[in-house]
Amino acid sequence: MDNIGLTAPQKWADRAATELEKLQKDAKDADKKLSFREMWREDAIRDRLIALIGEKCWYCETRFVRSPYHVDHYRPKSVVVGEAERRGYWWLAYDPANYRLSCHHCNSGGARYGNQSAGPGKGARFPLLGQRASAGGSLEDELPVLLDPVVVEDAGLIGFDGQGHARRRPERPYSKDEVAQDLCRVDETIRMLALNSDLLIESRSTLIGRVDGLVQLYLASEDHAGAALYARTELDHLTQATAEWSAAAAAAKRLAFLAHDRSEDGAPLERGTGGDIAEHANDGTEPSAATTTGHHIDLQTLVAALPPEAFSAGGIVLTGRGKRGPARATLLADGSIICFQRPLTTPTSAARMATGDDQVDGWTFWSLTVDGTTRTLSDLRAFVIAKDG
Repeated sequence: MDNIGLTAPQKWADRAATELEKLQKDAKDADKKLSFREMWREDAIRDRLIALIGEKCWYCETRFVRSPYHVDHYRPKSVVVGEAERRGYWWLAYDPANYRLSCHHCNSGGARYGNQSAGPGKGARFPLLGQRASAGGSLEDELPVLLDPVVVEDAGLIGFDGQGHARRRPERPYSKDEVAQDLCRVDETIRMLALNSDLLIESRSTLIGRVDGLVQLYLASEDHAGAALYARTELDHLTQATAEWSAAAAAAKRLAFLAHDRSEDGAPLERGTGGDIAEHANDGTEPSAATTTGHHIDLQTLVAALPPEAFSAGGIVLTGRGKRGPARATLLADGSIICFQRPLTTPTSAARMATGDDQVDGWTFWSLTVDGTTRTLSDLRAFVIAKDG
């Protein structure tokens, strides 16, 4: 989905320019509270945003049926959570390129993990890996933690497993900025937007099962043109950009064809000629084997260094204590962490989900006991790195 070139009607743009001039004058007084005319709520803007991808949330892809929707400022206009001393991106308040259609759950919270609240939603949260741009300055050097649904590279980082969970695609390398800060943008986006809430994983799981069944029908209907046409038409409908949860449907379709060594047009794949087969085959599945280089974000390398019998009970208990009191999670043999029965790949996002604290460092927060010795994940990492070195 691409919003490049999105423009506003001229009359709206003229009024927005007038409002921006007022903001620029008010912003010169550091102590003055900025006020905004909520022009982004008007049909003139809403209709153009809807025309890009249909009536669905740009973050979680859920349709707006009777639930309210928000015209979200991707970069918050007035304040940024955790930075009380700074104003938000006020100069982007009337820039349509900064608008994203969002459901209430993604923007304001309300999603659930069983009996547990999934948190407040995006709102004015907008953490960065690196420095924040100065008022009115260039945004090119900013790297937001929150994935942007209009950036193709960001959208390509998320995959889905067969149970309907959104997960990081393990074949995608971490960026140098993620490595420097021990943070995974995908895990943080999933956590902040509750992309694995009850409703979403149940709906995606049902959709993935349907897509898989349609692929089976299509591949089994080579001699039945009518059945093949029906299956192909349904698959095209489920994966078109305006469809609900189309990203999960597209990933499921690709994987279903790959599982049968077939391309999406039904032709056999030639082994050794499809350079991206190994990459695509990992979409939304369990991560591939850990590399020998020490990971500073996820736990794959550390898990590979632990004795297999440590996972004999199904996983290793992780414990910590935050503002809400004691917290628990489970480390699995594939390096993933189960928190509130949801999978995450990184300790920090798991700790933040467990505690509701956006600042906690999961490496120092979580402890585990192996062979009678209790260590924090940070201490275990240091031990393994020193041992391998």
